[in-house]
Order: sequence, then C-alpha cells, then structure tokens
Amino acid sequence: MTLIPPHPSSSRLDSVRLGLLYFVALSASLGTAVSAIGRLLLYLAALVYLLSWASGRGRASGTGLPSALSWAVLLAVAYMALSVLWSAVGPVEALWSWSRHARLLTILIMLCLITSLAEARAVLRVFVWGQLFVVLSAWLLVFKLPVPWATGAGQGSYAVYSSYLEQGISQAVLVALLWFQRDHVFGPRGRWLALSCAVAAAVLTIGLMPGRSGHMVLLGLLTFVLLHQLPGRYRWVVFMVPVLSVALVFQVSTAFRDRMNQVVSEVALHRQGSTQDTSSGTRLEYWRASLQAIAEQPLAGHGAGSWNQTYRRLKGPQASKLNDTVSDPHQLFLLWAVEGGLLGLALLCAVLAALWRYGRGLAANDGHALQAMVLALVISGLFNSMIYGIGMGDFFCIGLGILVALGRDSGRLPGGQQPQR
Repeated sequence: MTLIPPHPSSSRLDSVRLGLLYFVALSASLGTAVSAIGRLLLYLAALVYLLSWASGRGRASGTGLPSALSWAVLLAVAYMALSVLWSAVGPVEALWSWSRHARLLTILIMLCLITSLAEARAVLRVFVWGQLFVVLSAWLLVFKLPVPWATGAGQGSYAVYSSYLEQGISQAVLVALLWFQRDHVFGPRGRWLALSCAVAAAVLTIGLMPGRSGHMVLLGLLTFVLLHQLPGRYRWVVFMVPVLSVALVFQVSTAFRDRMNQVVSEVALHRQGSTQDTSSGTRLEYWRASLQAIAEQPLAGHGAGSWNQTYRRLKGPQASKLNDTVSDPHQLFLLWAVEGGLLGLALLCAVLAALWRYGRGLAANDGHALQAMVLALVISGLFNSMIYGIGMGDFFCIGLGILVALGRDSGRLPGGQQPQR
C-alpha cells in the first residue's frame, strides 16, 4: 500500500527536477538564507508535483511511498496543525510555529521527487560534497587563510556559515555518512579519500570546535559505527567506548575539556541559585518550566507556538532575560510535549521509529547511514530543538529524505511492503 501517489515524471522536466534536487541538497550546507531559498523551491516543486498528479498528466515511477513512514509524518504534522485551535497564542503566531514543525514534510517531498536509486546516490553525493566544502573552508580558517565566503566567521570558532553549534552537529553527521557511504562519495577507488575526509571532519569537530552538542553527537555516532564493525562476540566492548572516548578526548582536546568544565561550573552556579544567564543554567531553567507546563496539559498540550508564553507565565519575574525572544526550550522532545502534549510527543517518536525501522530494510551501509542520522537527530534533540530550528531543521529533514530514497529500485519497500508497479 502507498499513502501518497507516485511521482509524476516527464523527460522534459527531469533535468529541471534534478537540478532543483541538487540545489536543495547543497543549500542545506550554505547557511539559513540559502537553505530558506532551497526550502521554498522544494515546496513549490511539491505543489507542481501534486497538481501534475491530480491532472493526470504525470506517469507513475516504479516505487511509491511506504505507508508506515508516510502515516507517521502526516499524522504528526496534522495533529500539530490541529493544536493551533487550542493554542495559548494567536492564530498567526501559532500557524507560523506549526510551519516549523511541519518541516517534517520535507522528508516525504524529497522521496516523492527522487525517482530511482541512481538519483538518490547522486543527490546524496551533492549533499555530502556541500558539507565537505564547509569542512574545507573551516580548515582554511584554522590556518588563518582568507575565506571571503565565510559569512559566519565573525562568530569565531571556525564557523563558516552557521554557528559553531550547528556546524559541529552537521560535521559529526558527515563523519558517519562518509564512513557508511565511503564507496559512493568519490567512487569505489576514492574510499580512502572519503575516510581521510571523515578523519579531518572528526578532528575539526571534537578537537578544535567548542560545540558540546557536536561532541556528544560525534561520540554517539562513533559508537554506532563500532557497533556495526566489530564481530558479534566483541560487541560488548562497544558499551565501554563512550566512557573511554570521553576520557581520551578530555585529555587530548583542549576545546572539549574547556567546554565540559564550563558545563560543570554553569550547572553548579544554577544549583546555587545564581541569576546569571549561562548556556547550561538557562537550559535547565527552560526544561524545569517545560515539565511544569506538561503537567498542566499532559495529553493535548498548550498548542503550537505556545512554549514562550507558557514559560513566561510560569516563571513570572524569575524568567530568563532571554525569554522575550526564545521560542523553544532547547530540547526537541520537551518542545513537542509542551505544545502537543504526550500525544504530540508520541507522534514525533513514531516518526523517528518509522525512520529507524525503514533503515533496517535497506542495504546494510545505506540503512546504517539512515539510522546514524536518526541517532544524531535524537542525541542533538536532547540539547537543542532540531527540526524546529531554521537551518539545522532543513539539514536533517533534507538529509533524511535523501537517505530514505536509497530504498528506491529495491525489490520491496522496507518493512515488507511491496512497491506499487
């Protein structure tokens, strides 16, 4: 069964469609302004896709969309749209917030527009090459060479387009993609180049950049890689890897050591009742208030876009000085639980579970690449509102959509579903 109709394709528009896909894949690496343009063009292409199918002018491709993943995404997006009706904020603000939750639709749109495994591999290469361009630019900054296109360099910490926090997370994902797709990024003969690039991205992320979320994601993904590379009888070693890795990196990376020490200091200050705004202390304040908000409306939540107003109401004069502009608790799962209740949180988890299960039906390295990106989303979502955020939300949803499309041209859809012929 397919939930969404197959892709309407025509040879006349194929080159335009592929060009758009390449641009969208590249835009996820080039900062929020370019990714916003890519997102707009992608949504316009989705509209053309639907109109073409509805008019009957398109012809079906060989594979439809898997119903489990489609239902999970569409139900999550539809429920958050419904929550606008009881949101604590006005309809305009609530709809704007919902549109950010609805970025999940990008996953299905990418899968609609990619019609074959060959196309998926080509688009994935462009996605990876865009990230490699950022890594190369960052290394040029490390060596103090001129990088005139680095619009984020003013923020320091070798940021090229986005902040060091976002760049660290995307670079950690890149390491896993380069490992699992090492035979495809530069071709079979270029696997050592892919692995060398993976090492360069890993060293930059954990050795030179201060993003703690990127550090955690990279350590989690390296553990995931080892889990699938070690023989079965040695996999118990994997459980020791995170602890040993943290101990090792703490000794050799000044950036990692300084940021971990900063976390300890900020948490200690917060526990002592300090009113000083710090990254860790502010997060703890947001999370505590979010748990109170969930307790007030546990099932249906406070509605899309309501987090900021609910936070300010609960904290009153004790609210962080940042409360006038912050729109989320810097935690993806708490955000969905506050605005969508436990039902909304369950639907988000269903999307992640469907993506993970989908990966189990792909060829080994393709499935592991998809699962690695889902794992990165979960880990980074524990400390930031991924998907909801501009830039990183596009990065994850575009990347997931491309990786899901690696299931094209297989004899069946993951989960045992037969493709529509």
